[in-house]
Amino acid sequence: MIRTPTLILIACLGLAACGSGGDSTQATVSAASARQDVADTRKALNAALATYKSGDRKAANEQVAEAYVSHFEDVEAPLEAKNGQLKERIEHAIADDLRASMKAGKPASEVQAQVKAIMADLDKAEAALQ
Repeated sequence: MIRTPTLILIACLGLAACGSGGDSTQATVSAASARQDVADTRKALNAALATYKSGDRKAANEQVAEAYVSHFEDVEAPLEAKNGQLKERIEHAIADDLRASMKAGKPASEVQAQVKAIMADLDKAEAALQ
């Protein structure tokens, strides 16, 4: 004999498995959230650049890593669905190229140019997520 709480749990799990039928709402929320994460990535990269220019390469590199993990990673899936090549380019530019330049102690002007290029790609990502 199945008890009432067990039946309620089974019913709830069944509803969750079926979804709410609101895929477009979920996609809209995801896109809006991803656009906010793009904006947060921009802010974090600008802060990292300022830290780099002040001479603290290690802290700047940590800020870039944090920007990637805390913000850009949340953009990856929605952006992949819209423009996979752009997602790959930004991912590589932040996680590999920018961090490598900072670790190597490249001139601030070179790091700034990299950040500027990433910002242009983030603008494209934001537009793609509309």
